[in-house]
Amino acid sequence: MPYIAVQLIGGTAAAFTYQFMENGKVIALAPNAAHNPAAAWVFEFFFTFLLAFVVLSVATIKNGLSEYFGLAIASCVTAGGCAIGTVSGGSLNPAVTTGISVTGLFAGHGIFHFPIYVLFEVAGGLAAAALFRAVRPEEYKLED
Repeated sequence: MPYIAVQLIGGTAAAFTYQFMENGKVIALAPNAAHNPAAAWVFEFFFTFLLAFVVLSVATIKNGLSEYFGLAIASCVTAGGCAIGTVSGGSLNPAVTTGISVTGLFAGHGIFHFPIYVLFEVAGGLAAAALFRAVRPEEYKLED
C-alpha cells in the first residue's frame, strides 16, 4: 500500500509540475471525440499490458541485462504514446491517470473517465503479471 500511495503522489506531483511549467495548462483525461471511448479503454489495457510485461521481463528478473532495461521500458512508453496518444491520451499507468485527473479538476474537467481508465490499466497490469508468471516460473522458485 505505501508503494501505491507514493506512486499516486508522484503522478499527481508530475501533473502539477506540468501545469506549472505550462502556465496553468492541463490535459483533459478523455478519449478523443473522434474515436469510440471503448477503443480508448481497450488500447489503454493493451499498452499498459505491454509496458508492464516489459518492465517485469527486463527489470525484475534475477539474471538480466540491467544496462538495457531503461531503453526497453522507454521504448514501450514511446510506442504507446505514439500509437494511442491521439485516441486515449496514452497515460498507460494509474498513477499518471490520477495526476491528470486531479489537475484536470482544477480546470473544470470532469472525472468520468478516471475510474474506467484505471480499471483497464489495472486489468492490463494484472494480465501482464499473470502472463509473466506463466512464462517465467523460474523467477518464483526459492533459492537454496
